[in-house]
Amino acid sequence: MLGLDEHALQRRSLARNEMLFRQGDKVTAIYFVEAGGLRLERRTFDGRRLILGVTPADQFFVEAALFSESFHCDAVATESSRRIYPKAALLTALRADPTSALSFLRLMAHQIFDLRQRLEVMKVRSAVDRLMLYLDLHAGPDGRTVNLRSQLQAIASELGLTREAFYRTLAALEREGAIERAGSRILLKRVARN
Repeated sequence: MLGLDEHALQRRSLARNEMLFRQGDKVTAIYFVEAGGLRLERRTFDGRRLILGVTPADQFFVEAALFSESFHCDAVATESSRRIYPKAALLTALRADPTSALSFLRLMAHQIFDLRQRLEVMKVRSAVDRLMLYLDLHAGPDGRTVNLRSQLQAIASELGLTREAFYRTLAALEREGAIERAGSRILLKRVARN
């Protein structure tokens, strides 16, 4: 992947809630999540945990750090198993292979698109409207089915809602028939709200 020799790659397995790196650690690699997931988090001035995002399996993690000296937040495993791309080897591969560089640029562009969508969601003041917009943006090709990529608590934090407010909002949407929940799948019913 990305023109790198597979022998240059390393693997590291992490237990659930194990720290991969801490804010301020020197960037020596970026990561590809082979299984499980990783979340970026930071502590606020008053000690609350703020989840900046969760990366599921089969995606790169902290690509932007490739051009940083140190990490700006903590990374914690939500599950396990990572592939490590050493920073120097990846930069060399990107310089040497235009196809790899374009592939990496495509990944970065996708990440920017995702961040813009998250900003759009965070501008919505109502918890109900914020959650519905989030679900709408994450619906599959049918426009109705949402397969949640992370735990509900992580989504609540990503939406800037307390866990309690998030669960109350989910329950209210379910009661009014706007959504139907089944495990990690949510079906948008598109019921007009009063």
